Amino acid sequence: MEKITFEQVPEAIALLLEKMTRIENLLFNGKDGDLVTKEMLTTDEAAGFMGISKSSLYKMTARKDLPTYKPGGKKVYLKRSEIIAWLASQRNCSHAEIEQQALDYITKKPLKWKH
Repeated sequence: MEKITFEQVPEAIALLLEKMTRIENLLFNGKDGDLVTKEMLTTDEAAGFMGISKSSLYKMTARKDLPTYKPGGKKVYLKRSEIIAWLASQRNCSHAEIEQQALDYITKKPLKWKH
């Protein structure tokens, strides 16, 4: 990032305000409505929301990892809340959690000694 001079500050602020206005318009006045609170997402929106490629999303939906909706049998939609729930269910335990689970298992299960 290049440094701006004092003389460039008004122009930089104007550019920043213009960019913020464009972002607000995309978020709140987009062609599909408010993308921040929109519950039903298109495949493009869902892939963007998840931060994955569209082809990765298509593979996930083909494997039935995520529920989809096809009103009229054509365009595919996904529910934001179901995407969030699915993402949350894909959590991997940390090493500390795995070690604690192992300790819990060992201390709760009676040991059988062979003589």
